[in-house]
Amino acid sequence: MKNKRLVISVVLIVILSAALACGGPLAVGGPTPEYPTVAVSTESAQSLTDKFESLKASTGEVTVSITESELTSFIAEKLAAQPDSALSNPQVYLRDGKIKLYATVTTSSFTANALIVVNVTLVDGQMAATIEKADFGPVPVPSDLLSSLTSTINDNLLALADKLPSDVRLKSIAIADGNLTLTADVK
Repeated sequence: MKNKRLVISVVLIVILSAALACGGPLAVGGPTPEYPTVAVSTESAQSLTDKFESLKASTGEVTVSITESELTSFIAEKLAAQPDSALSNPQVYLRDGKIKLYATVTTSSFTANALIVVNVTLVDGQMAATIEKADFGPVPVPSDLLSSLTSTINDNLLALADKLPSDVRLKSIAIADGNLTLTADVK
């Protein structure tokens, strides 16, 4: 049994070494979306920006619904503006109370499919995110890295919230059927 494991390990190392020697990143697979592809467009990205801008002219209780296409397009635009980003081909799905972000991760050594599952809650009238799960290629991300990713996402949410008028206070968040619906009080 021990010899069989050793032989398998050696064979895997030889295959990996040969693949790396061939040049270019090694495709290691990983999670793929379980839903149809979300269309990306500049119009959808602009629609999301317009929705946040419209809050500046609103008062009272306001409900904003964000679609998968709007969020995917917005993220794709932001990634395209960062040519050195390791992430590409984002696909955002808003289902079952969670945000599921699929993307391709490319480094000099490998290309992998990635999945990040995010839970979003309200904390003192602001959005807060917690990463429930992250897989890069066939490997789940360790819990200490999940904590770091969660901090990064929360920092970005706070930066996005800074663009909103200071008198916007979120009352509820709902994620279902391809939509993220925010209800807020605007003074």
